[in-house]
Amino acid sequence: MILTLFFIILLTFTNTVLGVYLAVLLGYGPPTMKDVLILLGFYGWIHYQESFQTIKFRLIQWSEKPVAFLNRLREIITERFFHKKAAEEPVVEEAPSSDIDERLKSVSALDISDLLDDESHIIEMVTPQQELFDDHLATLLKAKGTEAWLMGDKHVETSILKLNSVIMKSGIFSAELDRRLRAALGRADVPLAQTSMEELRDDCNNYLTAQAEMTDKMKSRIDEFGELSYLAEEIEYSNMEQAAQIETTINNIDRMNPEESEDTVSKLLKELSKLRLARHRLRDQQEKAFLTVVRYENRMDMIAPQLFVDEISGLRCRIGLETTLLEWWKQKRHETRHICFALLDLVKFGEINEEHGIIIGNKAIAYMGDLLEKEFSSQDLTGIFYGNCFFLVTVNVGLRRTVAEVEKIRQGLERTNFTFANKDRPLTLKITSVVTEALPKQTDLEMLKLLEKLIDQAKKAGRGFTYLLDPGTLNPELEKANPPDLGMDYISVDLDSI
Repeated sequence: MILTLFFIILLTFTNTVLGVYLAVLLGYGPPTMKDVLILLGFYGWIHYQESFQTIKFRLIQWSEKPVAFLNRLREIITERFFHKKAAEEPVVEEAPSSDIDERLKSVSALDISDLLDDESHIIEMVTPQQELFDDHLATLLKAKGTEAWLMGDKHVETSILKLNSVIMKSGIFSAELDRRLRAALGRADVPLAQTSMEELRDDCNNYLTAQAEMTDKMKSRIDEFGELSYLAEEIEYSNMEQAAQIETTINNIDRMNPEESEDTVSKLLKELSKLRLARHRLRDQQEKAFLTVVRYENRMDMIAPQLFVDEISGLRCRIGLETTLLEWWKQKRHETRHICFALLDLVKFGEINEEHGIIIGNKAIAYMGDLLEKEFSSQDLTGIFYGNCFFLVTVNVGLRRTVAEVEKIRQGLERTNFTFANKDRPLTLKITSVVTEALPKQTDLEMLKLLEKLIDQAKKAGRGFTYLLDPGTLNPELEKANPPDLGMDYISVDLDSI
């Protein structure tokens, strides 16, 4: 009887100590184990009196949170003994955000895995739809765009994001100044010429300062990669070329005479066109260098989704294209399906920008990108490869059918008159295209290098045509496609409506 009573007392005491200790461990009991022992009488009546109020307060808190206590206990047991993460608490819905917040959130939330499913409605999420081409997008992105996505200075992405922000801001300013100057042609006055000269000079100086800071940081990071150090030289050359063009523009502005207002406006427009081309060349070089570094570090699947899209045009850029293509190759799609590649390069696009303006050039790019999306399946891949050169990958279409579809676009563009305000003579676009098919043993990088080589050969052979390279022939060589006249209708498109 006494022995049984002893075991009952011992069991009760043990359970009490373990229970209070577990409560302390989980944060729902007395603050320390000393307080537990004081509570149980091991430190005497004086210590108990000194700590009574503190212990009482904590025990009251503990008794008021039985549900939280049990939930926390369940999480500890699940994670430590079963190596699983306990279910999270329900997410409280946030208040509705503004339109631009929703747009930026939808772009930044893109997951590269979403691009890999053959379901067309999922693949369509990759590329921004037509609503991104509204009149206020550039202004909104300037306020809440790239700069809101800046990350720590751990990787080279930081410099890319910051430099893209600088390029975007300068591009927005240049487009607006270009618009104002073109609207004033034939009736320009001295105040307009003087103000425009000062504004462009200030933008050039600000751009030079920001560009030097960002590119120096990027170059210093690439220098750390040893065998990739050659990229630092390429980036430095691109920056020197960009800086030289900006400094030339500043010198030309200093030699302009605002009293000759009409002549000054015409000269300023030419400078804006040259600056635009220099910005695009620098952006293209930065993207190529960035992709080389990220591939070297094996971090292609960790690229910030914000870098997948060109913020000015809203189309998928080279980073987004190569990231998606690499994942397709990892899935070995090229071994089980017919995958054809094409590059479509707009002919003499620099002259179009100089004659018709930056805004019209941007809208022509947007129209071309939208045309590719409409003409090809959502399972295909489209975007801007560099500058004014568009990228296309078709899946299970075949080489001849891809050539026919590209030729349809080429002939259709030549029979499209693009109209816009204050222009009596319409604009016509022409493209030089190359098409080829991937072989099962070719890597994605080999295909990209081959495409760049082929488009250079095509431009030398004669612009404004479609060329193909059939890898299935005995001695594959680039040849001009000779399709029949497809009988495309003549149409008119108002660029001001885009």
